[in-house]
Amino acid sequence: MKATELLKAQHRDVEKLFKQIEKSEDENEKGELFEELAASLVAHDAIEREIFYPACEEKMGMTDLLGEALVEHGLVEFTLYSADQALGEADFDYKCTVLKEVIEHHVKEEEDSFFPKVEKAFDGNLLKELAVAMEVRFEKAKREDFRGPLFENLRQVLEGAMKTTPKKRPAAKRAAQNGSKSPTAEHSNR
Repeated sequence: MKATELLKAQHRDVEKLFKQIEKSEDENEKGELFEELAASLVAHDAIEREIFYPACEEKMGMTDLLGEALVEHGLVEFTLYSADQALGEADFDYKCTVLKEVIEHHVKEEEDSFFPKVEKAFDGNLLKELAVAMEVRFEKAKREDFRGPLFENLRQVLEGAMKTTPKKRPAAKRAAQNGSKSPTAEHSNR
């Protein structure tokens, strides 16, 4: 499976979860489905931001489509956070609908415009290698509580970052693990 095929399959899974949430009349079931949806979205975000998008930028440069996709991830994170905060409240359905609409727009642009350009720019074997790394990272991220990474990414977006970065280990801890006697200062790459 190629990286673009993996992402499309995950898009279909998200669409199914939205449909199940919309059909559910049981608040507990709706909450469980939303938790599954949110975990999938945050894991999907992780593999795109950490693996897929950087590979695309390295191979193709920062294209308009890639830049827009990164900005759209910030919108998804904001609407996902908003829906999560409203879980069990009267306005949850409204916020979940807006989340769905933001994701539908993002998915359409990725699948109709961005992925075809990626498939032309990348060797098929490289797309398969990316998919393997993405699958491993997705499964790991999906097992974690989605709220921590979601909140951290949202915090970075609100601070003006277009590309969120994973939390870094403190300089002293890095130095100790690397065998260095003196820690170096953290430098932001934003």
